Amino acid sequence: MQIDEHVPLAPKTTMRIGGRARYFAEPKTKEEAEEAVAFAQEKGLPLILLGGGSNTIFADGTIEAVVMRIKADRVSREGNIVTAEAGKLLPVLVNELAEHGLDLSPLTGIPGTVGGAIIGNAGQGPKGVWMDQYVVLVTAFIDGRWRTLAKDKCKFAYRESVFKTMSSIPLLWEVTLTVPSRDPDAIKQNIERLLQRRIETQPHTKTAGSCFKAVGETPAWQLIDAAGLRGEKIGKVLISEKHANFLINEGGATFADTVAIIERVKRSVKEPLEVEMRLIREDGTALWSTKS
Repeated sequence: MQIDEHVPLAPKTTMRIGGRARYFAEPKTKEEAEEAVAFAQEKGLPLILLGGGSNTIFADGTIEAVVMRIKADRVSREGNIVTAEAGKLLPVLVNELAEHGLDLSPLTGIPGTVGGAIIGNAGQGPKGVWMDQYVVLVTAFIDGRWRTLAKDKCKFAYRESVFKTMSSIPLLWEVTLTVPSRDPDAIKQNIERLLQRRIETQPHTKTAGSCFKAVGETPAWQLIDAAGLRGEKIGKVLISEKHANFLINEGGATFADTVAIIERVKRSVKEPLEVEMRLIREDGTALWSTKS
């Protein structure tokens, strides 16, 4: 398969921050994915999976890693059973299934890919609907072989899964879901309602989505607000006036700007905040991979 060098990463993320990938691969088949994994091992470099880029920020220099974005995005349906490949964009899947009377509308407005949504158990707030509520099986390349895990083996929790606890994030390839049936028009109306709510309550610009996880049942934005940080700015990164748990790139923002404003929030908020975004250093490792 084709593996490119020195590929710009900022355009591949929603916050538009980052340097270049030493190597970049976009496998469309399992065989190509295995080739990319073997290539990373041969080079002695970490493998970084990139989905829709909606929760990832890269350092500004060269990322010494093999960055992989899965391009496989096929979907099959049999009654209420839906199988989707990891590269499928979640918003597209929600809309396509609505046409067939299959209701994933509670996940409306969540950016990124199906694979990323599984790893991070994407959903709507600590009391909301989560990806794991639909999951039956997950197929992934783990420790050198393809494995299919039942839902209970995935250990889903609030914004967590077993895949995030592994020494290296496995290569998720496919997920099987059970999706409830509903009148297509009713599904579309709910999609429109939820999208409108997001437009009214969240910024839609260069942002990486929610920065911090909720603390218990308290949304992170409330804690950030209570610390008086709404509208705070460091360099070219701004804490959104519209939603205090969103960081905005005002244009020309850097990785250092992002790290600095996150550190400012963590110092100012009394409760320990866990960073939800991935911030990838130049050596391919992540900042704040655990609670602090």
